[in-house]
Amino acid sequence: MKTVKPQKELNLIAEEGKGKLYECKGFLVPVLSGSSKEMGTQYGTMMVESMQKAYDVLVKPAFKSGVLTDEDAQVWTERAVSTFSNHNREFYNGLVEGTGWSQVKIGILDQLMEFGAYQAALHIFSGCTSIFAWKKFSKDGHMYIGRNMDWSMQYNEFPQVLTVINPDDGRYRYASVGWPGIYCALTALNEHGVYLDVHDGTSMGGMVIYKDRPPITGILSDIISDTASLDGLIKRLNGTNCSASLILNLADESSAASMECSSLGGNRVRISDNNSMVAVNSFLNPDWGIHRRDTLSHSLERLSNMTDRLNENKGSIDVAKTCELMDLPLFDADSTIGKGCTKPTKVDIDQTTHQVVTDVSKRKIWLKVPNPDYFVDWTPFDLKTLWA
Repeated sequence: MKTVKPQKELNLIAEEGKGKLYECKGFLVPVLSGSSKEMGTQYGTMMVESMQKAYDVLVKPAFKSGVLTDEDAQVWTERAVSTFSNHNREFYNGLVEGTGWSQVKIGILDQLMEFGAYQAALHIFSGCTSIFAWKKFSKDGHMYIGRNMDWSMQYNEFPQVLTVINPDDGRYRYASVGWPGIYCALTALNEHGVYLDVHDGTSMGGMVIYKDRPPITGILSDIISDTASLDGLIKRLNGTNCSASLILNLADESSAASMECSSLGGNRVRISDNNSMVAVNSFLNPDWGIHRRDTLSHSLERLSNMTDRLNENKGSIDVAKTCELMDLPLFDADSTIGKGCTKPTKVDIDQTTHQVVTDVSKRKIWLKVPNPDYFVDWTPFDLKTLWA
């Protein structure tokens, strides 16, 4: 196996077997290698303290308030484990070994986002934005992607995590951005340059969570580790009935698409014909037969803003320009609508927990936390040096 030579800014803070845990400006970077169970054990051993922080912030209050019960935790964990691929099931087994936690404790932390949607009132509860520029829109013809993860302010109370997966069973290496103990591929890139990110789609596709379907989050982790092209990604997802309504934004080195997924009505793909694309939390494919509707997170304003910004910068978009565009705020100082999409603090229903910019061809990403109480400026990570 090749030796991992990470960038100089990474500080090694823990090791377990073939796994290494790095810290960089507050971001945690677990680099996992081996079988699924070995990688789960590595993650659990090295990340257990951060997982406990996330559990204390997210799960304990839900138990205390009565929103979440022991029976709920058991049911939602069994739902996940019983429908997992063997890879994901073995990863959980490794987590049990590494953390010393019960499978239920591990499962409910990982599954809390879908459980939260299941319990939530009938309105959108996040407002993410993604932008894509390639060919004629980018400076060098390469694919550049910007993504804001907009979510609850609670998700800044523990570290943002870049998890790097190096499987030894033939699956593709990939990296995903999330939180301690929450492993789903919410923003992910694999070694073949296949990218996906996830937006909440419940305001358009229906706030109906199917408990008798596998959790979509586990399926996405499988797909990103098995698929080598955008076309393959779309075909895999076309065969999936999502357990929750989502908007899945997809790309490879040469093109991008947005798949609008309704738990009630299936999936439809939106393809751009001009080498750029913006995705928000509204369904935009006309095949649904519904009009474009705004959301509580100002989806249509974000869509208009970022479409205009891409058009203004056609032919000049690179990493620096993508970072610049993603930093433009949605709200001006007087809380009126501004020119961008980022929400460093909560003004409407959520705030930008973290941002990700991806240079697909070079397999590099940049992470940022815009909230002033937890601020970390754009920080680069070269995935090629982290994929053993």
